[in-house]
Amino acid sequence: MTGVFKTILFLVVVYYAWKLLFRLFFPVMVKKVVNKAQQNMEDRMRQAYEQQQGGSYADHEGDVIIQKGAEKKKTGSISDSDGEYVEFEEIKE
Repeated sequence: MTGVFKTILFLVVVYYAWKLLFRLFFPVMVKKVVNKAQQNMEDRMRQAYEQQQGGSYADHEGDVIIQKGAEKKKTGSISDSDGEYVEFEEIKE
């Protein structure tokens, strides 16, 4: 009977020790992962900016660049290739 008691006690101690260690080290590990992902994203953005501008990121840091997008197609207009327009008239009997 003492062997079963020792096994249960050992499992309980291991469970609470694991729970304590997880509570202490999990936030630190998550913070490291998030910082690493943020650094990778900053590096990718810096590389994309340098490729797009053809210069270095540090030369233009803080500058505001406004780029106008392509003209948007009017949603209400129908082109000739879309089909034929047929006007209907309501008839009351």
